[in-house]
Amino acid sequence: MRLFIGAFAKIYDYEKIKKDFSFIKGNWTKEENIHITYLFLGEVDEHERILGSLCNLEYKKTVIPLKGLGFFGRPPKILYAKADEKPLLQLQKDICSLLGKKSDKPFIPHVTLCRIKDVKEPKRFYQKIEEYEDKTVGELEIKVELIKSTLTPKGPIYSSIGSF
Repeated sequence: MRLFIGAFAKIYDYEKIKKDFSFIKGNWTKEENIHITYLFLGEVDEHERILGSLCNLEYKKTVIPLKGLGFFGRPPKILYAKADEKPLLQLQKDICSLLGKKSDKPFIPHVTLCRIKDVKEPKRFYQKIEEYEDKTVGELEIKVELIKSTLTPKGPIYSSIGSF
């Protein structure tokens, strides 16, 4: 079973963001799949142990804004909504410690909106990123879910198999 630990997020006006960035070609995340990943686990045979460990996780549940948009890569490869780092960095560190896992990449709290294949108008892209700098585009309820990822030809299907 392909698993990750994360939490689903809400984007307030996703269609407007997609329209504002209509000049990019890429794969937009389905609205029901928008999430943050604390730790990708990959293929796991015994998920019961992970469920048991996560029951011991203590953290403060709250809602934080997703403010501003950013991107990874030059040229841009990922368009994302920014998440406040402070509460999420500690939570991700606690999850890794609890499970005895280490993330293979530095953790940058974000919610992926689009996997970019091509930016037709680079100058406009950077202008739009600037326009969104101080805009609250959504929210993330800080919680922890063990999420199953089923890959299909039409994209992944995510389903929570445990919430903590």
